[in-house]
Amino acid sequence: MTNTTQTRQSISLNRNGQDALAARDVMSTSLLAAQDSWSVAELAQFLVSNGITGAPVLDEDEHLVGVVSVTDVARFASRGDDLREERGRHGYYTDSLDSWSSLDYLEDSGDNDLEITTVKDIMTPSIFAVDTHASVNEVAREMVSNGIHRVFVRQQERIVGVVSALDILKLATP
Repeated sequence: MTNTTQTRQSISLNRNGQDALAARDVMSTSLLAAQDSWSVAELAQFLVSNGITGAPVLDEDEHLVGVVSVTDVARFASRGDDLREERGRHGYYTDSLDSWSSLDYLEDSGDNDLEITTVKDIMTPSIFAVDTHASVNEVAREMVSNGIHRVFVRQQERIVGVVSALDILKLATP
């Protein structure tokens, strides 16, 4: 049996659901979160300084209220008030760091707009999450059925991690 076949079998959910890898086994637990009250300028600095493309958004009570990504920032920079129509497109879940090495496109936005507009104004309120016990196959199905690249992992309504498509792909490499 080749390594590839063995790897595929190891990540596949068996018929009884036993011994399958779960979301908790492959998730990243280091989550950096944005605050819904931050300005877009603060968010852009946060994303660039941490080398990330998006983050969960918390309100003042630390409740998860949405997600925000460089896609949301770019959409704001290019469309301004028309952004609200696009909020359902969940960019946080679909963009990757490869296509967003900097936020140079913000230079075209007015500085005042970047300081006045908040994360809450541009975030995506959709939250895709699975339980810590969800199998890797269930996580993958959630990603495929929603056309997304990231899924939050929750334990008793608290977000404890995130699984990306890259996390799942790493399982297929020896």
